[in-house]
Amino acid sequence: MKKKLTVSVLYALSALFLLGGILMLIRQYVLLPGSYTPPTLTPAPTPSAAPSAAPVASAAPAPTPSPTPYVKVAPVRIYFTAAEVMADILPVGIIEDGERAGQMDTIDDPDVAAWYEPGPSPGGPGNALINGHKSWKGKIGRFSVLWDMQAGDEVIIEYADGSLAAFYADSVAFYPYNAVPDEVMSLEGESRVTLITCYGEFDRQAGTSEERCVVVLKGKDA
Repeated sequence: MKKKLTVSVLYALSALFLLGGILMLIRQYVLLPGSYTPPTLTPAPTPSAAPSAAPVASAAPAPTPSPTPYVKVAPVRIYFTAAEVMADILPVGIIEDGERAGQMDTIDDPDVAAWYEPGPSPGGPGNALINGHKSWKGKIGRFSVLWDMQAGDEVIIEYADGSLAAFYADSVAFYPYNAVPDEVMSLEGESRVTLITCYGEFDRQAGTSEERCVVVLKGKDA
């Protein structure tokens, strides 16, 4: 009886270890998006035509309007609408110490993306940089959705003031981690949003993944 009980316990423990291993594999290689609330883009109201005014003799010329100054509003959330995955966004700067000094910082959380605050905000003039993890501490990251994106895929960004803006994938590219073109990280040029994450096997000697997945977004009218 004692022997049968011992065998039963061993079978139960083996089943628990197997289940635990399966759960760890799912956590590491399968993205579990969790709750997703789709954003609602509210179209801007169509301005109504102003009534025609009677001509005024010797009317003074209308003053030249001043250009509206660019106001940088921080992005706070990104939505990958096709994948039904969203991630919060936090601002970061440059890493000042260690082996990665001089590089754009990241957020140590697989569910949170990082926006390079010294650069443009998405939709502003120049290149807005946002990165996210493919995985972190054994959990697959939200930005792993970049791997399967295709040109034309929609991404919506929410801002701190509650506004939303739609962008569309213009290009999806993969580069060796040490051969990413300079223009990918350049803040200059046309208005665009560059999303970056890791890809491929982990290179222990380099301390990072072998490749980078880079998705460039542009607005509808860009």
